Amino acid sequence: MSALVAGAASGLLMASLFISVAAVMLVAAVKDPPPRLQALLATRRPMALVMPTVVLAYPVWGGVGAVLGLLFLASVERAPGGGLGSPNWFYTVVLVIGTMMLVAPVVVLMRRVALGVSMLAVAFMGIFGWLLPFIAT
Repeated sequence: MSALVAGAASGLLMASLFISVAAVMLVAAVKDPPPRLQALLATRRPMALVMPTVVLAYPVWGGVGAVLGLLFLASVERAPGGGLGSPNWFYTVVLVIGTMMLVAPVVVLMRRVALGVSMLAVAFMGIFGWLLPFIAT
């Protein structure tokens, strides 16, 4: 049960960081918008893009954190043992490699905001790969 709560708490922290970085990324994108964003901005104000992000970020990231907390609990039972500065090296390695594999195409596709996406990926790895296991144990 503590892993589930630790995951949800970690997810809420990630949501806070996500909202902050996503807002800066949106400002950067609106200054010199790509063609698809120009078409969207012609019909909607930027605030109409930000509000759904803010409203959905906390429940979505909290849910992601809860699921990762349960995965951490399962990995502790299946492959116990600390390492790499984490209470469970297997969970941390799988999470870091998985994050890098998922983020690489996004960074290539979204070159204008690649720094923001990379910052979110590093925060994700830190929060869910190292902080969550320490809170859960």
